[in-house]
Amino acid sequence: MENKKYIIYIDESGISSKTGYSVYVCLYVEFNDYLYLSQKIIDIEKELKISYTHWTEMPWKFRLKLVDKVKILDFKVKAVFCENPTIPDILFESVLRSILNYNHDIVKIFIDGKKSKFYKKYLKKVLRDCGLSVSNIKTVNDKNEPLIRLADFMAGLIRSNLDDVNNLKVLNIIKLLKSKIIELYKAK
Repeated sequence: MENKKYIIYIDESGISSKTGYSVYVCLYVEFNDYLYLSQKIIDIEKELKISYTHWTEMPWKFRLKLVDKVKILDFKVKAVFCENPTIPDILFESVLRSILNYNHDIVKIFIDGKKSKFYKKYLKKVLRDCGLSVSNIKTVNDKNEPLIRLADFMAGLIRSNLDDVNNLKVLNIIKLLKSKIIELYKAK
């Protein structure tokens, strides 16, 4: 069986909150598809006349329209969550360890947000300590990276569902994207 190569996009939701849940999402995209999928997100945003797909700033009618378009795209999501307050670095290490459990080659990891060179070195060390060598970790601004925006959307969706399991609007979207979420687990 051929070993697939993946690019991973990591984003978080709720990590600075005092209540509710914090969620980190790893969005997996096959290496051969990432340019196509990035362009599809841009095209969808243009079609919907939204500047970019950010969960917290998007009205419900656009969330539903976006979901209708992205549910057919080829991506998978793993999410790690914990109750707030949390220590983001400890939760993030749990996320990095979860990457190891996917059994595919990871070509590149994009992480949302501006990070220092020291932090990038730290991430590479954590990955090496976990047995994963990723020479290309890049931090990006969500306005410049379409698939980070999709990861943000998924992180916001999952956190919203954890924070209010009875919200019918969120449950409807979760139902439509359920096949995309391959793993959801509580950090230890």
